[in-house]
Order: sequence, then C-alpha cells, then structure tokens
Amino acid sequence: MLKMFWKSVLISPAIIGAALAVSSSAQAADASVKSETVNAKADSIELAQATPEFSNSQKDNQLLNKLDEYSNEGQTNTSVDQVTSVSELRDVQPTEWAYEALKSLVERYGCIVGYPDRTFRGNRALSRWEFAAGLNACMNVMERLIQENVAVLREDIDKLKRLMQEFEAELAALGARVDNLEARTSFLEDHQFSTTTKLTGEVVIAPTGIFGTKNTLNNQTNNNQVVMQDRVRLQFNTSFSGDDLLVTRLAANNYQSFKSFYPTNNVYNPNINSGQQLGVMGSSYNSPSFTQSWQTGGGGPNNNVAVDWLAYYVPISLGDNMRLNTYIAGWGGQWADFVPTLNPYFDDYGGGKGAISEFSERNPIYQIGGGAGIGTSLELGFLNSLLGPTSLSLGYLAGTGNNPSSGNQSTNPVTNRNYTFNDGGNGLFDGNYAALAQVNANIADGISLAFTYVNAYHSPDSPIFGQGSKTGTGLVGTTASNLSRAELNNSLAAGSIGAPPTATGTYNGQYSGSTQTGNQINPYDFGGKNTNSYGVQGTWRVADWLNFSSYGSYTNVHVIGAGNGSIWTYGGGFAFPDLGKEGNVLGIFAGVQPYLTGFTSGGNNLLLPRTNPVQVEMFYKYQVTDNLSITPGVIWISKPEQTTNAKDAFIGTVRGTFTF
Repeated sequence: MLKMFWKSVLISPAIIGAALAVSSSAQAADASVKSETVNAKADSIELAQATPEFSNSQKDNQLLNKLDEYSNEGQTNTSVDQVTSVSELRDVQPTEWAYEALKSLVERYGCIVGYPDRTFRGNRALSRWEFAAGLNACMNVMERLIQENVAVLREDIDKLKRLMQEFEAELAALGARVDNLEARTSFLEDHQFSTTTKLTGEVVIAPTGIFGTKNTLNNQTNNNQVVMQDRVRLQFNTSFSGDDLLVTRLAANNYQSFKSFYPTNNVYNPNINSGQQLGVMGSSYNSPSFTQSWQTGGGGPNNNVAVDWLAYYVPISLGDNMRLNTYIAGWGGQWADFVPTLNPYFDDYGGGKGAISEFSERNPIYQIGGGAGIGTSLELGFLNSLLGPTSLSLGYLAGTGNNPSSGNQSTNPVTNRNYTFNDGGNGLFDGNYAALAQVNANIADGISLAFTYVNAYHSPDSPIFGQGSKTGTGLVGTTASNLSRAELNNSLAAGSIGAPPTATGTYNGQYSGSTQTGNQINPYDFGGKNTNSYGVQGTWRVADWLNFSSYGSYTNVHVIGAGNGSIWTYGGGFAFPDLGKEGNVLGIFAGVQPYLTGFTSGGNNLLLPRTNPVQVEMFYKYQVTDNLSITPGVIWISKPEQTTNAKDAFIGTVRGTFTF
C-alpha cells in the first residue's frame, strides 16, 4: 500500500519537489539535485542523485523501495531488530557528532532500530534514511510518554531539534511533516508536567473488620468496629542525569489500629517474700500484630497530608565487575528501599498490591530501624561465576535525625513519679539508630538467599519493630516484643492489679507513702534497648506459576535497667502468580509473629507466657485493569498478644488499589 501511495505521489512533479525539497523553492531544489555531482563514498547512496546509468523510472523505483523499506522500520521484526544499547550498533564511532544523541535516545527511549547484523552505519547516506526513520519514531515515542505523564529530559528535546535540522530533507521524504515537527517539540515542552519529574500515585480504599477480640470483661466488641479506611500517596520521581533518582512522596491516611483488650501478665509480688505471683492487667493495646501493609507511612490521622518519604538514589560505577548503588534518605527511609527482601508477590514495598498483613510482607528484621541516613548496595560482579549475581548491602538510619534536642524527663503514669530513665536522645548519633549489613546471592537458577545482621538502639518509648519511630506501638509482633515503655505503662495505668482487680492508681496509691510502706507494682520502668538481630530469607521460583519464599530471625535484646530477652519470628508462603488472569496473585502465608521470651524485669520480675502468636493469611489479588486491583483477604492470628488471656483474632479485608 505504501509503495502504491508513493507511485501516486510521483505522478505530480510538484509533489515530488515538495517531498524532496532541501531549499525553499521546489524548482530550485530540483535543479540543484539534477546538477549535483556524485561526491560521496563508493558505498553510499544519496537521496536523489542524478546518475546517467538509471532511467527516470528506475530512479523512481529505487527511491520508492528505499522509502517503503525505511518507512516501515520498527513495524515488524522481519528486517530489523530492536536495539537496547548503543554499543550494539558496532560501527557508530564516538567521534561522530550524532554519537551522544544516538546513545541517549537508544538507551533511554529504545526507539532507534538497526540492521539484523546489529549495525547502524551512521556516516553513510543509506543510514541517514534509517536514522531519519528512527528519529521520527523517537518523536512519536516521546509524545506518547508525555501523554502518559512520563518525564522527558529537556536535553533530549534539544537534541531532537538539532537532529531535525540535520535530517530535515529525509524526514520530509518519509512523510514526517517537517513543517509540524517544531510544533510537536513545542507541545512536548509546554504540556509535560516537568522535563525531569514523573508523577505517580496510589490510592487504597479498604473496608476491614476484626472478629474474636471481644472485651473480656463485658464480652462486647466496642472499639473494634468494621471500618472503611484509606491511604493516598503522590510520588514525584525526578532524574537529573537519567541514571539518578530523587523521590519525594506525599501521603495522607485515615486509618486507626484495631485493639487487644485487657491483656494480662504476671509479676512476682515484691511485697510478699514467698514469691507469690500477682496479675497485672492493662486496658487495651493498639496491637501491632494487627497491622495491615497499607496501614503504614506518614500523613493522617484524618487524611492530613505530609511528606512521608524523601530519598535520593545514584549509581556509581567501579569498573566492569562492580557497581555501587547509593541511597540517601532525608526522611522516612526504610531498609526495603534499597536492600533485597526476597519475598516476591508478598512484598510490595509498602504499596497496596502485595500481602494484606505487614507480617506477611517481609521479614520483621527489616522493620528494625528507619528514618534518615545512608545506604548502599555493592554489586559484586566478580562472584557471579561462583554464586551467581551477588550483592553486599550496608546502611545506617537514624529515627529522629532531624531533632537536635536532648532527652527529657517524663512521668510514669503507673506510679505518678518520674521514670528512672529519661526518654532518650535524638539526632543522627544520640538517639534511635540501626546499622545493617546483608549479603544477597542468587545461588541457583530461580533461587536467592540472603543473610542479614542489624545492630540497633531504641529509646525507652520506641518500639523495636517501628522503623525507628520515637513512640508508638510498632508495625508487627506483640506489644511485649516491641517493648515500648510508654505503650505498656499507659495501658497498665488504665488497667488493674491483683485479684479481684484493683485499679492501678488505687493499688499503687497505698504504697505512695500516705497509707503504708512497700513497693509499688512497676514492671515496665526501664531505659533504652540495645538489640542485635540475625536474619535469613530466601525465595525459590519453582515454576512460572509457583513461587516459595520464607524467612526467620532472632533478636537478642538488652533492656537497660531491666534485663535480657530473646525475640523470635519466622514464616513462609506460596504465591501463585497470574492465576486466572495475567497480573493476578493468590498468596498463602503462615508463620509466627515476633514474640518476647526469657525476659525478666528487674525488681518486679515480669513473667511473660511463652505462647506463640501464630498467623495464617490468604489473599487473592484480582487485576481488574492496569490501574485497578481488588484484593480480598483473611487473616487468622492465635494469641496475638502472647498474654495469659489472649484470644484468637480474625481479620477480613477487601482492599481496592488504584494506581496512576
């Protein structure tokens, strides 16, 4: 069809002149072409040179063949192959003026094509035809990217302008409408959000409810109603060189945590020498074991907008066999931002398209530490022949790196006296911090394994699995395993002591010196926590339709002013990708949430039962469109707070996730 079109075009000398004009006058251009002498290399072909060996019809057919061939470049794979790296175009020399332009266009947009033998021949007349076809294709690709709100670098637009001037005649002969190209580049500049920044977004809307956690005193479900909650994220991805990435994310949410009611533990009564045990009962916990993966991040609690992540990625080449991927977090940094977590299909890196629960998303060891700091992943290419692709990840994150203040003294609500220890320091080196090291290797085809170590300090009120936050309940595990002093004491202050239960304030009031001498019940008065954590995680791509992943970690915790303890957690799951439709995922994950064992609190000797908070989760993500997925899921947790009166909990969620 295209050849017939060009034959019809050649009927009119005026149209021929317009299509092949290299000057403002069609007649002058024709005369110029006819009088042009052959002054090219022997193996080159000029656009419309007049040679005595060919008749007019032969020249027309030759031109039509070339136009037909190059106008169809990139349409099929029969004559050309797509090139992904400029190094594959073997005869393009760095000394040629178009080399850098060609390099950026090929490697950044993938829109220039080469011959089947992977050559380009950029300094020959024939390659000018191909280059013009590729240039037109690149303009079309860049226009499409702008329509999809994808950033196009301004330097690339400038390169296009220069190339358009150089190949104006060839573009015109190819029907590229040279007179409209300037308008097209102006459209690119005027209508894109930014020449360096791409805007993406995610909206999660989810009805969710918890069952089985009734108030143990009145058997009511107050404060654990079925709710509709949301989270909104807008992310600005900015690149200045094409290789680096600056991430700025805004977030808003309205989620609130489900509760565990009247958790009960035992202590040795300090006022009786016989070692009699005494029950201590809190009012409720905002249980971290109930956290869902989309109930994380900044913003909230009433859809207030805040910056919840600010980070910069830049790669540094150290030669052919080593590459340093550097990560700098100014706010909201996490280990999962740059460290392989090896839990595919379950881990969506805090997004709304993976597992329902935070526990199933990744090994809880990655929740130890967060905030501002620096990290790097070093690709060890020299080990590829031994272990497969291997990397070493190192990082340091400080939870309150923006806060220059020192620690303050605060009041213990259980005793109405000051805590023994202040609430801890701040800054990059005097507050919460975590340092990580991980070795990751692909030990076989489809099998990856990683070993992780994290050393951390947590201030008294900071949860161990809280991504470096100064206060709060944590994101995963039992409340006891997070050892947040404020959370434990606030609950006990509103609870009771002994049997029959006596309000904590009343019970401890009799030992305040006004009624009788003795010791107040005060099991949670401690200082900061030093932790050393060891983890292992792996994934196995069994088949295209089946993936298995698992993890386990152990944390040794030293609680200042209290004693030592051990925290254990482990789990594993099967994922069935593309089940029923491309993009769908069925996930089944089971394990034990982090729990604290072997811990004694100095003075009051807190006794924690060794009950494992077992969790089983199943979800099915259905990909409705490219921009919408719906994920129903159910979670069962046995003994979610590892307490003596703990009850099993069931969580049901239908998560809708919109992306753009």
